[in-house]
Amino acid sequence: MKRIEAWIQSHLVPIVKKISDNFWFSIVADAVLYIVPFSMVSAIPSLWGIIRKFVPTLPDLTPLSTYSFGLIGLFVVFVIPFNALEKLGRKDRATIAGFTGIGAFLLCMHMKLAPATGLAKINMNYLGAPGMFTAIVVGLVVSLVYKLMAKFSFFGEDSPLPDFVKNWFDNIIAIIISLFIGWILVDICNLNVFTLVTMLMKPVTGFAQTIWGVMFITLLQNIFYFFGVSGWVFTPVTRTITQAAIAENTAAIAAGKQATNIYAYGFSRYTMIGGQACTLPLAFMMLFAKSRKNKLLGKATIIPSLFNINEPLFYGTVVNNPFMFIPIILISIITSGLSWIVMHFGFASINHVMFDMNFAPNAVSAFVMSGGDWRNVVLVCVNFMIAALIWYPFFKASDKFELGKEQAQLAKEGK
Repeated sequence: MKRIEAWIQSHLVPIVKKISDNFWFSIVADAVLYIVPFSMVSAIPSLWGIIRKFVPTLPDLTPLSTYSFGLIGLFVVFVIPFNALEKLGRKDRATIAGFTGIGAFLLCMHMKLAPATGLAKINMNYLGAPGMFTAIVVGLVVSLVYKLMAKFSFFGEDSPLPDFVKNWFDNIIAIIISLFIGWILVDICNLNVFTLVTMLMKPVTGFAQTIWGVMFITLLQNIFYFFGVSGWVFTPVTRTITQAAIAENTAAIAAGKQATNIYAYGFSRYTMIGGQACTLPLAFMMLFAKSRKNKLLGKATIIPSLFNINEPLFYGTVVNNPFMFIPIILISIITSGLSWIVMHFGFASINHVMFDMNFAPNAVSAFVMSGGDWRNVVLVCVNFMIAALIWYPFFKASDKFELGKEQAQLAKEGK
């Protein structure tokens, strides 16, 4: 166990840290975190929609979601170039870079003006989660152009022109190049950029929707968490995949079809009960621990655990604890695999309602995101019990070991 820990700490952790600190990865990660509030707003019409099932006369609040969560692709393509210029120390060009990202993104939609009205139709799906991958790609391309032009200026430092005027002209070339790239791809090469990006990402998104994919992703996140690397480092990848997936599920249900993307946003509600690695049962067990350390930690972390905040518990008793490694592996594989099987065979509903409230109790989230299916609540309860059965013997052994250490310390102190 110590050899595995040493190898991960010396080889894998530095790699993950290097990736997370990478300029390009970090601007995408920041962009994904920026849009979280807009996703959370969608929780209001989601809850309201359940109430409307019983009181149909209530007004429809869907536009709150359409113009918040439904526009996150547009928001992302602005934030990525904006973040890039902020990190490059060119705040004077950051806002214009973000606007350029929006322009290039809309250009890629290849909108055509209707001859009769002179108006163009926008595919709203492209502006939201389904367009997230394309928004990220476009945002990165615009960021690259601006990064290459970051030090370019038409004017010397001693120019008498005001800074904002110099900024207008200095951004022109970056704007033209960014839009020119989009124009070449869309108008000259006649490519559907959204379809192209989706096709290129298909191997990744396709694997994520398989049972092997959900088990691998869950296991990878939890193993890294065990060694002290928070699962947040995977958020730019997992959230992009799951938000696009639930948007597709929502559209399918609205069209009278079946939701098919099992690994959609909210799948973690079945594998992260009480937080990553299903630690809520462990929090309850710690309340009855024999060792003083675990009992105090249990009292301090039980309330946060009810709302899926488990960092204090995890770093206090799980991280690098050899007793806890095997249950981490088992819980990751069994809860994710079982959840996939149950949804795949129709014994519970696949998530299709956006409800971005990570701190809500898992049973509540499962009920709302499944469109009000009580079977999903049962699945959460089953996974809770499975996690409890797995945690119990290993926690007892760990607690006994911790108690022995405390007693030895007391004996050494002569108490």
